[in-house]
Order: sequence, then C-alpha cells, then structure tokens
Amino acid sequence: MELDKLVKGSVYADTNILYMYLRSDPLHLPAIKSFLKRAIKGDLEIYIGIPVLDELFYRLLLAKIKDESGANPINTLRNNPAGSVARLGGSIEAVIRKLLLLPHLNLTGIEPEDADNFLKNIATFSLLPHDALHLSIIQRLNISDIASDDRDFDRIKWLNRHWVINPPEK
Repeated sequence: MELDKLVKGSVYADTNILYMYLRSDPLHLPAIKSFLKRAIKGDLEIYIGIPVLDELFYRLLLAKIKDESGANPINTLRNNPAGSVARLGGSIEAVIRKLLLLPHLNLTGIEPEDADNFLKNIATFSLLPHDALHLSIIQRLNISDIASDDRDFDRIKWLNRHWVINPPEK
C-alpha cells in the first residue's frame, strides 16, 4: 500500500523513508511530509529502531562526503574516517536530533530477546542482517506495518509494507 494510504495506527519506519525526507527528494517529499504530519497530529505512532539511526547517520555521512568532494565517499571515509566524522558529523547529528523531537515518533532499542528472531528471520525470509534485525524489533513491538521502499520486506506475508517509490513487484 502506498505511504499516503496509511492514515492510522502504529508503523515502523525504515531508514530509506527518513533518508528521503532529510535529503529532500523533491518529487516524493510531499508524501513523506504528509506521513510525518499524520504522526504529529497523533493519527500515527511511528517507531524507529536504533539500527535505523545507525544506517541513517552512515548514509547521510556518505551523501555529504559525495556532495562535498564529488569523490567516492567509501574511499574518502576509509582514508580519513575521523576527519570525515569530525567535519560532517555535527550537522548530521543536529538533523537527527531534530527529527527525534517529533511527537509520536518513538525510538526503540534492541533487546536480548530479539537475537533469536533475528537469526530465524535471516533463515526464514532470506533477509540481510540489518533487515532481519528491523523485523525482529517489529515482531517484539507486535507491529504489522512498515514504511519502507525495501521490497525485501514483501517476502513477509503478515507485514504490510507502505512505500513511496517502490511498489511490490507483480
């Protein structure tokens, strides 16, 4: 289901949705802003896991390095990780902290009991580790909706994926 059609309830937000918002994708920004406004009004409870913050910070760091230098951001980061983080980390931290202040946006951690589902999710759904970890958090929270453009989540039949750009394949 498209993200615009999710109007009430609890939803786990994947990294790509927040990344598109913070990187101001002009074509899809209205749908993401509308999604966040529904949370601010209290119609939606959005959950984001600590792994989302990890991925989001890293992806924003790579994007800023590429914007700044035009060079391969992975190589730049490998050559000078501390310098890159010192130079760009503060601005990334500021936008993430601002995002976390939104009402009805709930930050959730990883619990020891997530480990068993994490391993099962990799085997059962052939998920990459980060996606399996997101799914284990979703399972613990008993949420059946995810805001994500990652089609890998379509393999989980009980999980309703709400997308911006990538609808499920036919």
